[in-house]
Amino acid sequence: MSITVVGSVAYDTVTTSYGKSIRQLGGSAIYFSIAASKFTNVYPVGVYGDDFKNSDIDLLKDNSINISNLKKEKGKTFFWEGVYDNTDINNRDTITTELNVFEKFVPELNDNAKKSDIIFLANINPQLQLDVLKQCKNINPDSFVGLDTMDLWINNSTELLNKVISRSNVILIDQYEASALTGDNNLKNAGLKILESGAEFAVIKKGEHGALIFNKDYDISIPGYLTNYVKDPTGAGDSFAGAFFGYLDKIGNEYTFDNIFIASVLATVVASHTVEGFGSETLLNIGMDDIYERYKKYLKLIGQSSYMSLENLKNKLNIQDK
Repeated sequence: MSITVVGSVAYDTVTTSYGKSIRQLGGSAIYFSIAASKFTNVYPVGVYGDDFKNSDIDLLKDNSINISNLKKEKGKTFFWEGVYDNTDINNRDTITTELNVFEKFVPELNDNAKKSDIIFLANINPQLQLDVLKQCKNINPDSFVGLDTMDLWINNSTELLNKVISRSNVILIDQYEASALTGDNNLKNAGLKILESGAEFAVIKKGEHGALIFNKDYDISIPGYLTNYVKDPTGAGDSFAGAFFGYLDKIGNEYTFDNIFIASVLATVVASHTVEGFGSETLLNIGMDDIYERYKKYLKLIGQSSYMSLENLKNKLNIQDK
């Protein structure tokens, strides 16, 4: 069992009310991979530059992340800097975006990455997403496909993006981008319209306010996890996606609505850990026991003492009694 994720590898400089973190390890492929690695094997596909630290390569290896599809190119690694609003952490200003080696990134997957049971296409150019799908589907036509996107592609590459959506099983998308994609500010209508485009499931992320989950038979709303403070929300959505698909891969790719729901709760829990530290520092330090304990607290939060038998979930996550 394994997941392949295609996305960005980056360094970020982030300022929040808790301080400033300079050139922290980031990028969609990185956050996704660290979160997914808590559950299963993961192959990130991306590009980095000459300035990428050997210690960060070692960090990925130490977390059992297969780096054989990460490519080094001459130049600098993708860089982003942003400042979050001190009064509303959901708002941020981008100071600079430097694509660097990521600008001419062309995904190249080895055979192991092409064979993965789950393919996650982070918010890169839809043409590149289609190219990746072609490579993977030729090897494993039954692979389960997850998709993320962003307003840039919604506004400028609508036709290509719709082709990717029609070939995807799950769309994970931010609430504002869901409205932009569908032209509907009502999120329930937006979720149903995404399903009409061909996806089996639509998961609309609402940041600290949780997520909406849709398929043809059900729709459900789950709240965010109430954490004491949000230190840095960068990467929360990508770590949500990593945990979401990581769980589905771990349990054997049973894509029932019940499992999609549990995956969404676990993803919410993992993302709540991510925001409690700068960059990936907190995410790197949590283990399955931490995820499981917060899962139990979350069930109490939503008034659902046991959606799945806790003993059953312990077995699925390989949690051992202490």
